[in-house]
Amino acid sequence: MSDAVITAIIVAVSSIICQVLINRSNRTKRVAEDAEKEQKRAVEDARKDEHLQNRLESIEKKLDEHNGYAKMFNEISTDIAVIKNDIKTLYKAKE
Repeated sequence: MSDAVITAIIVAVSSIICQVLINRSNRTKRVAEDAEKEQKRAVEDARKDEHLQNRLESIEKKLDEHNGYAKMFNEISTDIAVIKNDIKTLYKAKE
């Protein structure tokens, strides 16, 4: 073989090896970046879930408070009906 062919083969093999090493390095970096992005996304999702949970608890608390007022309103309505009846009875007793 001539020196030119041997040199060309060495250059081609070296070029292929360099490209494989560069590709492997880039893949390793990309995997690390993807893992970091996934971790950040998981942290953000956990924060959003916590915010939604807090919001839900706040709404449930307001709902419980509202239900308490609804029960009290029902009792107050009954009390008002009794008071009206007592007033009618008093007016009739006066007459």
